[in-house]
Amino acid sequence: MEKYFKKIKIIIPILLLGILFLGNQLREVHYATVPHPGETADEYGFAWAGLSFIKTGVPESWTLIDNVYTQVKGAKINVDDIYASDENKKPFTLVKPRFDQPPLFNLIIGGYSYLKGARDYVQTGVGIIRRPVLKISIITTILIFILGMRLYSPVVGLMSALIYSIVPTFMISSRLALSENGYIPLFLGAVILMDLYLKKKRRKYLFYALTLSVLGFYFKTSAVAIILSLFIITLSWLKGKERIITIRWILFFGLMGVLLYALYGAIIDWQTFVKVIIAQSKYFYGAGSEVFYSVLTSSKVALKNLTDGWVLLSWIAFIYLTVTKIKKDRSFDMISIPLFSYFFVFLFLGGEPYGWYRYPFFPFLSLSLGIFLIEMYKKENIPAVVALALLPFGTAVHRMIGQVGFQDYVGLFKVFILISLATWLSGFILKEKQSFWVRRVFMLLVFAFLVFLSIKEIIFLDYGKWFFVT
Repeated sequence: MEKYFKKIKIIIPILLLGILFLGNQLREVHYATVPHPGETADEYGFAWAGLSFIKTGVPESWTLIDNVYTQVKGAKINVDDIYASDENKKPFTLVKPRFDQPPLFNLIIGGYSYLKGARDYVQTGVGIIRRPVLKISIITTILIFILGMRLYSPVVGLMSALIYSIVPTFMISSRLALSENGYIPLFLGAVILMDLYLKKKRRKYLFYALTLSVLGFYFKTSAVAIILSLFIITLSWLKGKERIITIRWILFFGLMGVLLYALYGAIIDWQTFVKVIIAQSKYFYGAGSEVFYSVLTSSKVALKNLTDGWVLLSWIAFIYLTVTKIKKDRSFDMISIPLFSYFFVFLFLGGEPYGWYRYPFFPFLSLSLGIFLIEMYKKENIPAVVALALLPFGTAVHRMIGQVGFQDYVGLFKVFILISLATWLSGFILKEKQSFWVRRVFMLLVFAFLVFLSIKEIIFLDYGKWFFVT
């Protein structure tokens, strides 16, 4: 497949633009209603902290750890009419100065709200605060393409970008105004720049990568995974004097990042800043001992489960590639090391099993699945293709028409099984060239149908149907 793209290079940017357009359109569909406004009040928290910081120089927003703050008040802020359907809903516990998260993402969401005319918290509805994240997600998709292209080929880049743009869990999650969506492009950008540094030996790329890693820390502390991944990549790739110099720079930037964050707290209110950090370190480990099992078996967007066969398929792809490419494919290190770095941060922080803690996995899972699908296409293992395709097929069809509705299509499903069997048998009966085209066309049609189903599913999930997703 790659050789055809090399002959017609102009098709690559055209296809990328098509993927970006498709992803943006799907992201825009129901973006202000799915997930439901107020489903995670963290979105409002970022907007209010940023808006208040811009207006007064002191961040104010709601918190769950109000016992460590001195300035506390309750307020029923009817943003997006969230109290209209539930008058008994508890008031928001507003505190200031609020240090629950670092300030940078607050300023992006609050600043955008301010530019759009918001001056009061009630004016920061999700129709406004989700808009900048929709555009950030376009940047994320471009960076996924660039990383896949640099490490493997334009085909892998395009496939990975397409996956990120059509998988329901990835797509719907990327609508939310949450800090993980803010620092994901910084994570990808840092990995791309680190790859440039390792291959071109120009230190400016290292400095750019480290700058992005420090900026990510100011979005959310879990972004420490970025600088951790750069550290591990250095240990894996470099030797001797160059390794020592690089590690020194990584430690220097990391220390400066922590000191600047501490300076931010000291300028506003050092005692409260320290109390918040201590309180956060004692959070209940709500994810439980089955934390990784739940990541593999139950997809989540925010607070709701969204059963999605694509996500399980992505994890299968990543684990398969990790096992088969270890010590054989250095390029895959640039995907596996960042994912595993965040994996250990994810396990260490624990917290509650909220969906957004999983978001930084998604771009690297998209890349893994993109590589995996290209390999499956080349190996032409029809039984494996059919078995794996049934994962996203099953969850999408069940969600849209249910078990009873599926009975109307059982005949077509059985025809598909017979065609799959015939395609597999063609490898034993037909001549190699004939069988080659039969198998390749079959796999392309299966993938195209799965993409079609995913698009239908994303459009299908409107405000009313989102109440019942599981």
